[in-house]
Amino acid sequence: MTGKTHMAIGMTIGLSLSFGQPLEHQLTLIVASTIGALAPDLDHPKGELNQKLLLVNNNFFRALFYLTLGSIFIYLYSQKSNILFMLLGMFSFTLAISTHRSFTHSIVGLIILAAIIKLITIQYSLSSIHYSFTIGYASHLVSDFFTRKGIRLFYPIKANVSSPLTFKNNGFGEKTVFALCSLYSLCLFFMNLV
Repeated sequence: MTGKTHMAIGMTIGLSLSFGQPLEHQLTLIVASTIGALAPDLDHPKGELNQKLLLVNNNFFRALFYLTLGSIFIYLYSQKSNILFMLLGMFSFTLAISTHRSFTHSIVGLIILAAIIKLITIQYSLSSIHYSFTIGYASHLVSDFFTRKGIRLFYPIKANVSSPLTFKNNGFGEKTVFALCSLYSLCLFFMNLV
């Protein structure tokens, strides 16, 4: 699916999880679930988040960026002995060498990144951000499971899995999902104002 559809799904999740809560809490959960919904595409140079992070959007610079980032995290781990830096470093290294819809689109990628986010949020008693991010991330995997290419859900096993019912990227089915998510989000937004 396209980045805008993943973003719409992530926003819908955030609005649903935060319904009826104070505005600043709502915004935090919406941002967390939206970033979570976009995070699996960090393995693609033209993914929504990489378009903001990378100076040049190609695989070479994506790999270079995440190898550099991983090296910085491993250096910080050697200086601070904080397990979070080691996990971030290992995740960055794996991200640098992975191909699209492999590591980040798998159960292993979901578990590792969810654990990293939990370690970050637990220090600040922000567990709701962890749950919102993780549900957003999982929504991306479920969405891409319904595409023809599918995902490598059981990475490192190389087989792609997909649903028997699939949607074409940017086709009618995906546009319908986008429209329904947008309509539902608008309804939630206006109900929240009342």
